[in-house]
Amino acid sequence: MSCWITGAGAISPLGTGMAAHQAAVAAGRGGIGAITAFPAQGFPIACAGEVRDATLPSGSARPEAMAQRALEEALLSAGLDGAAPDPRRALAFAIGKPTLELVPLARRSLGIAQPQALAAAHPEMERERAHWDMPALLDRLAARAGAAGPRYACYTACASGNDALGLGLRLIERGAADVVITGGTDAQVHPLSLLEFELLSALSHGPADNACRPFDRNRTGFVVGEGAAVVVLESEAHARRRGASPRAVLSGYGSSMDAFGLTKCHPQGRGAAQAMRAALADAQLPADALDYLNAHGTATVLNDQAEAAAIQQVWGAAAGRLPVSSTKAMTGHLLTAASALEAVLTLIALEQQILPPNLNFQNPDPDCRLHIITEPRPARVRAAMSNGFGFGGQNASIILTQAGAA
Repeated sequence: MSCWITGAGAISPLGTGMAAHQAAVAAGRGGIGAITAFPAQGFPIACAGEVRDATLPSGSARPEAMAQRALEEALLSAGLDGAAPDPRRALAFAIGKPTLELVPLARRSLGIAQPQALAAAHPEMERERAHWDMPALLDRLAARAGAAGPRYACYTACASGNDALGLGLRLIERGAADVVITGGTDAQVHPLSLLEFELLSALSHGPADNACRPFDRNRTGFVVGEGAAVVVLESEAHARRRGASPRAVLSGYGSSMDAFGLTKCHPQGRGAAQAMRAALADAQLPADALDYLNAHGTATVLNDQAEAAAIQQVWGAAAGRLPVSSTKAMTGHLLTAASALEAVLTLIALEQQILPPNLNFQNPDPDCRLHIITEPRPARVRAAMSNGFGFGGQNASIILTQAGAA
């Protein structure tokens, strides 16, 4: 069984609203730039994927404000009113964690005495902790969406967005809801959050114009981004009754868990391949039916190699012909919200019949033998997969098909 996507909304480093994201994909324009969210002089990380929307608040209110902005657009595009509570409307949403206390550890490990950024971050972090309340945030989103049915907060690291969509699909399949509001939000462009990943040697130190280079032989790590994306899922029967049309179809979902290490995925992509195969089976599609794959592609050495190995396991000799790109090169890594935004960018690929580019790819990696799309390219896109893989081996893949092509 599948469900229709009847609405979508997004805010990210590419801009505010779906039109801005469509334009960025068509132009091959990225949104990574120099950090402006905090005083970054002397800080070890110089760039991030920031949402440059002056109307948004900072601090702990930012993830919710971005989620509400994307939600408004998604409801409007779906033709749904969120004012009246509907017990047949559910919510499954990926929400990021609060910033961790890392000041003492950062000073010891990085040799940073008292940089301006950390000094300013410490009291801000305490305020964030005092106001962080995930259930309350979920309730406010549900209230605005009119979702009086089941409510779920998804946190499976960077697979969270796809797991939220997959949970929404399952709720509709088993008749627990007619409409599910899904998506994710995260805002970790914060000195303490950046230092958390710096201590793991996961971040790129490159200049903003080519800091994120997924699958490139010279990649050095990911760039942290922020944003929110919302997707409205609806049963076909419910959508038809109210005269709605599908923007695309969520046709398949697969998930797995490596349990290989605290932060590492399986080096041969064992769990990632399992999730992709499960999504294909759920969609009842052979691998060669896909026209595009939006890879997780973080631009870390090991993760990209593992994902490439998983793709080669699933597609075999045809892996070299499947168009692949990682849109994180455009947006940075939105962490908990990453695969939610990438689902929206995959939706744009289906609607606009264009392959999003993998920016900054110049030097092929012999350990990542894939057909990487480096520039926006018009193409026939009837079915596409989007991957979301997270720390500890959390894996989730979804398949979107063109409306009317399933």
